[in-house]
Amino acid sequence: MVQMQSAAPIHVAILLENQFEDSEFQVPYTALLQATAQVKVIGTRMNDEYQGQGGNVSHKPDATTTEVRAQDFDALVIPGGSAPDRIRTNPQAIRLVTDAINLGRLVAVVCHGPQVLIEADLIRDRRVTGFRAIRKDIVNAGGQYLDQPVVMDGNLMTARRPSDLPVFTTMLLQELGLTIPGKPLPLITDQTYPWWELGELWQGSSKQDILNALNTAIVGERYTLAAFQKYKEQATNADFRILVQEVIATKHRHVELLEYRLRDFGETVTWQAIGSEPLVALQSWLQSSDDESLMRRALGDLQTGAVDALHLSTQLTDPQTAELINQISDNLQHHVEGLGELYRARWGGKAVKPPLPTTMAMG
Repeated sequence: MVQMQSAAPIHVAILLENQFEDSEFQVPYTALLQATAQVKVIGTRMNDEYQGQGGNVSHKPDATTTEVRAQDFDALVIPGGSAPDRIRTNPQAIRLVTDAINLGRLVAVVCHGPQVLIEADLIRDRRVTGFRAIRKDIVNAGGQYLDQPVVMDGNLMTARRPSDLPVFTTMLLQELGLTIPGKPLPLITDQTYPWWELGELWQGSSKQDILNALNTAIVGERYTLAAFQKYKEQATNADFRILVQEVIATKHRHVELLEYRLRDFGETVTWQAIGSEPLVALQSWLQSSDDESLMRRALGDLQTGAVDALHLSTQLTDPQTAELINQISDNLQHHVEGLGELYRARWGGKAVKPPLPTTMAMG
């Protein structure tokens, strides 16, 4: 459990710019207000209203980086999205973050937020996490990248993505000695805790958002599972048939895991909601398809599924569901690589045609 609320008010600055990730601002901001912290949104100029890249959240700054001082705050929070790439061009923002680190203030950073730390040369020889797209940037800047939900190194706290926000924000409150009246907070190490509830409490993903994501993923995987079973029936190339069978086994497992997760919420899926029309159209197309066309279709389905799953996983503030859907994306990407190698080897000597995805995957 968290420490007792301190008597003196806790002051927190949130560094913001346009195109921030909506939930990465909204979740810690809401939690800090519920814990009665004094929160100021810090921007570049006072006449802006910053818009989240998801279009769901906007906020005007309370002050600018020019006049505030790091010593006026107990903590500095930097949400991710595209905003950090804008923040890093502001010398006053870099000065504020550098001063906060040097003064021992807590600096809590999410997702792409480490880009600001990199600009300030503040992660050299420190353990850091962040969105996987900037892993190499962190390493090149001298940081030790850890693929963990939240990493604490001295007064620097970092998290990877929106799904880490419930744990990240809980740790932020704990480090500041803050509590939320009537809402005991769990231990950070409690892996059985329903962390999605805190995400919902702090205006992240609602339960319905999570259920919608799970149903979307199940529908996409079950449809493409049926499609791959038809590809196997039609294919003549032995290596292609082996790869298709591997995909079928993977997708069976995906559907099983997704349905297990749905049942954790007391829900069941209605696969019939898809209807039969897409599969009928696919069956008609398959009647005159050769192996090259089948591979193009299969490769397109795998690519689309991998991208859709990754996109779904980054929308959620539920660690368990996001991790499951992210793993599905990684598994499908693995199959993309295998099928891509076979396709290049088989048809690489002529003008290669692009993938041809079906009309449904996870979107």
